[in-house]
Amino acid sequence: MKQRILSLMTIILVTLVLVACSPGAVPVATPMATPTLAPQPAPAASALNPEDVAWARVVAAAKKEGEVNVYAYSWLGDIGLAIAKGFKQKYGISAIITTGRGAEIAERLKTEKRVGQRVGDMTEGSSILIGSMKVEGLLASVADELPSLKEKGVWMVLPSEIDPKDKMNLAFRLIAYTPYINNKLVKLEEKPGSWKDFLDPKWKGKMLITEPNLAPNFYETMVVFLENKIWDGNYIKALYGQNLQIATGMPELFTRLAQGEFPLAIQGTDVTGARFAMEGAPFQAIDMREGIVLSTASVAAIAGGPNPNATRLFLNWVYSQEGLSLAGKALGNKMVRKDIPDFRPKGVQTDIVKPLVGRPEQLEKSTQLFREKWFDKLVGR
Repeated sequence: MKQRILSLMTIILVTLVLVACSPGAVPVATPMATPTLAPQPAPAASALNPEDVAWARVVAAAKKEGEVNVYAYSWLGDIGLAIAKGFKQKYGISAIITTGRGAEIAERLKTEKRVGQRVGDMTEGSSILIGSMKVEGLLASVADELPSLKEKGVWMVLPSEIDPKDKMNLAFRLIAYTPYINNKLVKLEEKPGSWKDFLDPKWKGKMLITEPNLAPNFYETMVVFLENKIWDGNYIKALYGQNLQIATGMPELFTRLAQGEFPLAIQGTDVTGARFAMEGAPFQAIDMREGIVLSTASVAAIAGGPNPNATRLFLNWVYSQEGLSLAGKALGNKMVRKDIPDFRPKGVQTDIVKPLVGRPEQLEKSTQLFREKWFDKLVGR
C-alpha cells in the first residue's frame, strides 16, 4: 500500500515538472527594469533668438573690456559713486565717472576727436547740450541694440522720443515745470486746474513768475506750449496782463513763495523746488489737465569710444528697472520709466497726467526765434 502511494506521488511530481517546463507554461512574473532615458540633445543654435545671442556676445566682450569711462554733468560725488557701485556689483565692470560743466565736457570730447585719442565712452547732461554734441558728430547711435529700450508699456517718456530719427540723444531723467501753490494760503480744492484758471481776476497781482532772460528755460516751456496749441499769443498777453510779479530766478521764486509773499507761482522747476521741499517749505506742485512741460537730461554713447561693448551694457543697465531705480534714488529725480518710484520730495510731486516734451534741436531754434522776435512784443516790453 505504501509503495502504491509513493509511486502515485512520484508520478504527480514528475507530471508537474513536465508541465512547468513545457512551451505553453505561464512564466513567473519578474519586476520590469526601469528604462534608461536617452539624454536630450541641446537645442540647435538656429533655435536660439539671434538677438539674445548677439547680446550675450556684447556682455562677454564688455567683461573683457572691464571698464566704461563716463563724462557726466550731474552725477556728482555720492550720486556717481552709487551708480558706479550698482553697475560694478551687477557685472563686475568699473564705471569711471569724470564730472565737469557741460561746456567743459563738450570741449574735451571735441579735443579727443581732433587728436584721435578717445578716452570717453559715454556722456550725461542736459538734452540741449547732448543735442549740440550730436551736431558736432561726437555721438553714436546704439539705442536699437539695447534690450531695455525694447520693453513695452514702462515709459513715461520713451528715451528716443526726443531724437526719434537718429536715437543718439536719449532722455534719462525728467525736470518738471509746474505751477506751485503755498498750501497755507490756497486750499487744494481752490487750486487752479487749467492754464485758463490763471486768467481769473482773483489771481491778479498775486502770482510770481521768473524773469525769462534770467531763467532761459522758461522760454523753452513757452515754445512747447505754443507748439502744442495750449498757449497762444493772446494767452501770453493776457497772462502778463495779470500784473505778474517777477523773480530773478528759481531760488528767489521758491523763497518768496515759501515765505508766503505770494500764494501762487507759475512754472517752478522740481529740481530747485526739491531743495526747499526737503526743508519743509509749505508749498505743493499742481498738475494742469492740458499738460505740463518736461525738460529732459540725457545720456549718450560717444562715437569711437575705447569700450563700445561696456558702454552698451552700461546704458542698457541704466535703463533697466533696477538701474534707473538706483539712479533715480541717488539723484532724487523723476525718471523716464513709470514703473519705478517717484524719488522727488512730496512737495514737488505731481501725477504728470499729460507730459509735454520738446525735441532739443527743434526747441533750440524755435526758442531763439520766439525770444528775439516775439516775446517782448507780446508782453509790451
